[in-house]
Amino acid sequence: MTTSGQTEVWVTAATAGDQLALAKLLAAYHPVLAARVATRLDPSVRARLSPEDVLQEVYLQVFRQVARFEQRGPQSFLNWVLTILDHKLVDVHRSAHCEQRDVAREWPLQASARTNSYWSLLDQVYRDSTTPSRIVRQDEAVAALMASVAQLPEAYRCVIELRFLEGLPVAQVAHRLGKSEDAVVALTQRALKALREALDARGA
Repeated sequence: MTTSGQTEVWVTAATAGDQLALAKLLAAYHPVLAARVATRLDPSVRARLSPEDVLQEVYLQVFRQVARFEQRGPQSFLNWVLTILDHKLVDVHRSAHCEQRDVAREWPLQASARTNSYWSLLDQVYRDSTTPSRIVRQDEAVAALMASVAQLPEAYRCVIELRFLEGLPVAQVAHRLGKSEDAVVALTQRALKALREALDARGA
């Protein structure tokens, strides 16, 4: 169990630029954040957009904006992340309302497929590793994975999302990124290695 003292240490380190501490913070707060999404994500949106998709966007925004955070008390970091989450939910619902009026648009994956894709990604990360994952609890696994994806360099994160979360074949990813298929394959392998190292580093 994570103590309040430990989270405060992570907050201090995260605001000083320690991405590993930030990833640990997000994983620790994941149950609270996931519960908030579960209660506030409209069922009509949930059919097309999984809670994990929303949280992944929130985590990415937190990594990008953590330098702006100002410590104002024991719960201030969590409250800051919750504020980002609430704003993201407003954006998601507004966007979904607009999409409902555009019947020609198709969502790339159903929510259930997107959720399952996180588990498939975790399998990919450790498929070629001689060191088994130390993530043993399912509720911790996705949290650790999502926080680690958010801290990847943009090029790595992009190819991971396209290949494993959106499920696009190499040829389509190559077209989207303007790279050769061989380059995409090589980039994917480097990204998976970096993701595995990020997961291992946080003691997953």
